[in-house]
Amino acid sequence: MLLVIVVLSFAASALVRFWMMRTYAKWGAHPNTVGANGHDVARLILNSHDLQHVHLEESKGKLSDHYVPSQKLIRLSESINREPSVAAIAVAAHEVGHAIQDKEQYGPLKFKAAMMPMAAAGNQFGLILAMAGGFLGIPALLNVGMIMIGLGVVMPVLTLPIEFDASAKALNELQKHNLVNDTDYAGAKSMLTAAALTYVASAASSMAIMGLFLLRMFRR
Repeated sequence: MLLVIVVLSFAASALVRFWMMRTYAKWGAHPNTVGANGHDVARLILNSHDLQHVHLEESKGKLSDHYVPSQKLIRLSESINREPSVAAIAVAAHEVGHAIQDKEQYGPLKFKAAMMPMAAAGNQFGLILAMAGGFLGIPALLNVGMIMIGLGVVMPVLTLPIEFDASAKALNELQKHNLVNDTDYAGAKSMLTAAALTYVASAASSMAIMGLFLLRMFRR
């Protein structure tokens, strides 16, 4: 039964990502009212929060946008950085939302940053230790490996409140600075909702995988 849930969660995740890309294609081709690109909007909102020290940088890839807290750096993908679309200003404002969280010492963001090294170690070494423990017949080593894998798997769950809060901040900033009309606001909200659901789907898949690990541990 649990295996069926895992398969269904991955299928749902794939469908959500497909919807996300269709939503991006729609609003990425829809010019915004103010004619601003993502870079301009990000800089405007950053400056309004006294975040002039946060740098903007263009990155390669589609929707590769992200905020790097340790470097006070926002990377915007080429289309988001340069094009005056509804999708561009929505995504740019969302990444600025993370910078605002950083400034405000947002609890979930700080907790995720503290967990990242352990999660990275879990992703890198967890499977190796689990396989070694199983091959050598050492249950303790196998359990340590599975726990480390679990730390890596749980990160998407920790990400959920951070992403939802950043999207709420983004929509608020777009309205506050009169960067959207009713149509643009609806498009930006649709874009950010689709993006948020990809995190929900990812978290659901991660929890399903975690369930499999726990089931195996309990059965042993």
